[in-house]
Amino acid sequence: MPRLSILALTMTLLSGMVGCSQGADDPGSHPQEAAVHETEGMLSEQDQPDSNALENANSGTLDDATAETSTTKDNSSSEPTSRAAENFPEPAQVPENAERIYAHTTGSEGWFIYSVLQGGQASLLTFYSPDRGANWKSSAWKLDPDLNQRMTDSNIFVAMAKTGGKNQIWLLLTSDPGAGLMTKKLYLSDNELQSFSLVSDVSDKVDGYVSGVTFADAQHGWIAASYHGSVTVPLYSTTDGGKSWALQNIDIPEGFKYGNVSPPQFDATDSKTGSLAIEFVSDTETKPYIYTTKDAGEHWDKMFLSK
Repeated sequence: MPRLSILALTMTLLSGMVGCSQGADDPGSHPQEAAVHETEGMLSEQDQPDSNALENANSGTLDDATAETSTTKDNSSSEPTSRAAENFPEPAQVPENAERIYAHTTGSEGWFIYSVLQGGQASLLTFYSPDRGANWKSSAWKLDPDLNQRMTDSNIFVAMAKTGGKNQIWLLLTSDPGAGLMTKKLYLSDNELQSFSLVSDVSDKVDGYVSGVTFADAQHGWIAASYHGSVTVPLYSTTDGGKSWALQNIDIPEGFKYGNVSPPQFDATDSKTGSLAIEFVSDTETKPYIYTTKDAGEHWDKMFLSK
């Protein structure tokens, strides 16, 4: 499948149009979640995770995978987590066999997610610091049986929206494709990643490889995907916080076969204003388009970007 080579430029242009930015995606495998950051650091004594302290957000604990270790995870990793907030400390008490798959920092706050596989059980370790790593809250989450594989940054997509001064964080987890099937489940945390509730299973609603998830506010969200050969543009929207999803109607321009969609971006100060990048592909060419909205994505107005 062709790489979204032009969308990197397109998304750079988009970042100047709205008050947030996300990276380009690669539909050749699983497109990766875009706006993430990483660093290194220390855990406070009272919040160090161990096999007894880390609570499972579904049921049980993580057992040996959460045993205390003095090893500090280094900062080296592939995109997208190599785009780091260099001066934010990363939690130090992370098992050696854990892989960081998501990190995001803003101001004094930091959110980190690690993937582990222990005894055939896949789990996520989550960490949140409100004070630049001086203290951490941590939790462990055993994944559902149909997602029981070691997660990578290609399997996790994260969106955050603030409602009434409180963060709501959506996690869209996907399995690797098998026999043409791929599990896709959306979860919500309203306590800084310390526990999760299943919002919806979108496995049979969202076609293709997910490229990202966006929420403009607590109710309005989008899942973008790449589905080569599809007669529809794989952009799905929700108006009820992710409980139900519908294909958003965007026409494929004449002469093109399909469109690769990047997740929408919305103005940080105006959730109704946003933009969307789609790269349309034919047998002989690709053309990027930007769509803009002033009504929280109910309607998208198209403009063409020449190469």
